[in-house]
Amino acid sequence: MVLQLKLNKKASKLEILEFIYEKEIVSPADLVERFGYTRLGAGSMLSWLKSQRLVINERRGEWTITDEGMRRLIYFGRL
Repeated sequence: MVLQLKLNKKASKLEILEFIYEKEIVSPADLVERFGYTRLGAGSMLSWLKSQRLVINERRGEWTITDEGMRRLIYFGRL
């Protein structure tokens, strides 16, 4: 039962920011593959991170971390 709960848990905001930092450019499909989100869920998460000014999409389907996103990772000791 505990294992099942862990598998159903989605990634935290910081885990997603770390992933974007490591890959430099991600697409919603990358979040689907890496974290198990649905396509709609991945798009929603990226849009939410954008509303927080943590990521930006200068080209359609390509998302990168912002300076604010980097500061957040540094603040929480992830970099």
